[in-house]
Amino acid sequence: MSSLFGPVELVALAFDAPRIPPAVARAVLDVAGGDAVTLLDLAVVRRGEDGEIAILEAHDLGDEVDLVAIELPASGLTGDEDLREIALAVNPGTSVLVLAIEHTWSRQLVSAVADADADVILHERVPAATVNEIADLAEVAAGTPG
Repeated sequence: MSSLFGPVELVALAFDAPRIPPAVARAVLDVAGGDAVTLLDLAVVRRGEDGEIAILEAHDLGDEVDLVAIELPASGLTGDEDLREIALAVNPGTSVLVLAIEHTWSRQLVSAVADADADVILHERVPAATVNEIADLAEVAAGTPG
């Protein structure tokens, strides 16, 4: 068996609350329902006020985050060790939604690159906040209102 996934990003969203906000869960459902990305795996990590770590895999969530209706083609991709490391990086009383997201749109490109025996020499992710800040600065420099 030879899987051919596009690039995958591991995204961890931390909340200073014990539960994931419903608006965030809805946004994940909306994105997962499109064709641009595939949600491969998800988990919720909690660090209690006492520092205790709880890891909830998708099948453990029940209706708590309302994301259990999503079929995850690579459930378990994010391992316990990764999830524990994420939990240790946040303050007690924090919950973290961890998503493994495949860039589905790029599958054809990945296949073509592999067939051409080409090498990816740069792949850098620029956070949205940075892109928006640069775009705002460029608009100001050009004298065009945002």
